[in-house]
Amino acid sequence: MSSFGAAAFPRVTSGGKRAWRGSASIPEIIMQTISDTLSHINPALSIIAVLINLFFVVMVLLRTSRHTLYILFLLICLSVMGWNVCMYLLYATSVRLWLYLSMICSAMIPPFMFHFVVALVKPKRGNHAFLLPAYFFAGILACVSPLEVYYEGNRRFVENGYWDISYLIVLAPFFLSGLLLVLNALKRSEASSEKSRLRYILAAGITGVISALTDHLHGAGMTVPALGHLGSVVYPSILAVGVFRHSSEFDILAQTRTTLEALNVMAAGLAHEIRNPITAIQGACRLLERRMNGQETAEQKKYLGIVIEEADRLNSILVNFQYFTRPVQIEKDNVSVNSLLQKTVELFSIDMPHVTITIDLDVDLADILGDTVALKQVFLNLLKNASESAGNQGEVRIWSAYQPPWIKVIFSDSGSGIPPEHLARIFEPFFSTKTDGIGVGLTVSRKIIEAHGGTISAENLLPRGAQFTILLPG
Repeated sequence: MSSFGAAAFPRVTSGGKRAWRGSASIPEIIMQTISDTLSHINPALSIIAVLINLFFVVMVLLRTSRHTLYILFLLICLSVMGWNVCMYLLYATSVRLWLYLSMICSAMIPPFMFHFVVALVKPKRGNHAFLLPAYFFAGILACVSPLEVYYEGNRRFVENGYWDISYLIVLAPFFLSGLLLVLNALKRSEASSEKSRLRYILAAGITGVISALTDHLHGAGMTVPALGHLGSVVYPSILAVGVFRHSSEFDILAQTRTTLEALNVMAAGLAHEIRNPITAIQGACRLLERRMNGQETAEQKKYLGIVIEEADRLNSILVNFQYFTRPVQIEKDNVSVNSLLQKTVELFSIDMPHVTITIDLDVDLADILGDTVALKQVFLNLLKNASESAGNQGEVRIWSAYQPPWIKVIFSDSGSGIPPEHLARIFEPFFSTKTDGIGVGLTVSRKIIEAHGGTISAENLLPRGAQFTILLPG
């Protein structure tokens, strides 16, 4: 059994040496040789694992905050230490009680690892429901373990390898789910620092799963080398390098999430207070529109429509500000991207007449399923950023095209571009290069585009300027 489970003694003959079959193949002989070697060095490996994980525990206690990620890493190290201590005492005394006690520690490592991954890549409270089954099944296996001392049936459950089989059947889905979560996060990640720490988590997870699999298959009676003690040295070390090397990023991540939770509460209060005057403005405008009874001029009707439309957009912005801590809710309908871009440019040109805006739209572009208000917010935000970057007498270009299966929308400007060191961070919450910016516009924009099933990316142009590319399902 593994560092994720209890260990079984190597099956030997009464003389203490392995009974080789005369018909054993070369691969079988190699596997048996590896198993024999491990059985001799496992006591030393267990002591090494205890010392290494004790060092990590001290480091966590002395040099990190009490954030959830550090606490979970601490629990992983303590569980690995407990398993290795019990296994060393089992090797030294041959008292089977230590085998059963080791299973308590080992059964809790998978939910701690799974919780670590969920807390890292899916920190929202609603996702914590996924953790309950992991802790429930692991808790059952841990509680069953001490009963082996008192009940013969439970003892046979362990001795015959059924505990190992149950372990693999019950907890394997959480192993695989954790690895898939990290792979998905790695695929979506744009920041190099985030990719680096995710790679450490992925490497530690793969190493842990392999060592667990070999030990439990060995405990179930299969002729495979049990790599549990070796794994309990390697995968906590990989995880520790990732945690301590990127401790500043983990601390920033924790602070950001705390800030987001506070902002969510603040945004809810602001939305409640600001919606009332917005509603009054909307009602007054619509009442004025009815009293004019068609006698208004075309210009008056146009500006009155802008007031109503922008009041609606302001109300939507209040809702979108809460996107940081809850999923984006969009109402999909048929949307003409070209028409929406033209309206956005027309509205924006009233306030920014000094910027030259060139539009090149694909006339054959089909409608998409999307949220008009949300997409307009994205287009206005990108157009505003591009115009500010281009400056007075600058130029902004917008074009659309169909590249199956995507609708592509591009905003580019003639400004100085995005500093290379900032390019990977511009979509992060609260990151802004503007002195008066709060760094929420691009973050909300990305959330809206991703809620539509699309992507948004940024790059610098040569010799100057920047370009934002949006891909929406066509």
